[in-house]
Amino acid sequence: MTTTTSTNGRLGNQIIRNLAVSLIAEKNNLCVTYSSYNLIQQLGINLFIGKNIYPNTILLTDDNFLIFYILMY
Repeated sequence: MTTTTSTNGRLGNQIIRNLAVSLIAEKNNLCVTYSSYNLIQQLGINLFIGKNIYPNTILLTDDNFLIFYILMY
């Protein structure tokens, strides 16, 4: 399961971060818990929530995001 950092940053920052995680989650069908999910849904932004849960976690950072994003395609 993946969880975005709870309420760090204002709503705009949370939306951008959650959209980035949503792209990776959709490709890998990952189960994700998003910060401010209900509020973002009310704005009409759909975030992907999959079903796969893995025992190991990799921290997604500014330094490794592009590696995961590029490996998706």
